[in-house]
Amino acid sequence: MAAARAARAAPAIRAEQADDAEIVREILLAAFGREAEARLVDRLNASGKVVCSLIAEEEGRVLGHVVFSQVGMADGAAPVLSLAPLAVLPAFQRLGIGSALVSAGLQRMRLAGHARVVVLGDPAYYPRFGFVPASRFGLTCPFPVAEGAFMAMALARDAWRGVAGMVQYGHEFDDLE
Repeated sequence: MAAARAARAAPAIRAEQADDAEIVREILLAAFGREAEARLVDRLNASGKVVCSLIAEEEGRVLGHVVFSQVGMADGAAPVLSLAPLAVLPAFQRLGIGSALVSAGLQRMRLAGHARVVVLGDPAYYPRFGFVPASRFGLTCPFPVAEGAFMAMALARDAWRGVAGMVQYGHEFDDLE
């Protein structure tokens, strides 16, 4: 099994297109087993807050999806991006597809001049990309989350200097648990 994983080529990463909407929904439902994340993506798209939405595909088959969207600080002082959701079809998880999506997205956000990203997620997964507990930057999450699950990353030097407090998520995130 390890040899098969090592032999796999990296998936192609591309921007989501309008005709990908249904397959994205299917990936989100399969990965999370509920509709909340699919509704989140629908709401983010409808509100125009999506900054970057990427697809991972292999041999024409869409296997994964990630979204970076606009959030901010409660005081309105600084723009912040949220990485959410990240989803890979269950049969293709743990093969590096999610990592490829996150890495490509972070690189695109950095090149586009974005400075700050937050994520609510597995504290064992996201540090490999440079995420650290958000509390290190003086950030708090408006949602009840497990210790270490709210993380932040600076895409530019000193990006979090002078920025602290509650991260403000839009109404699009309201029904996530």
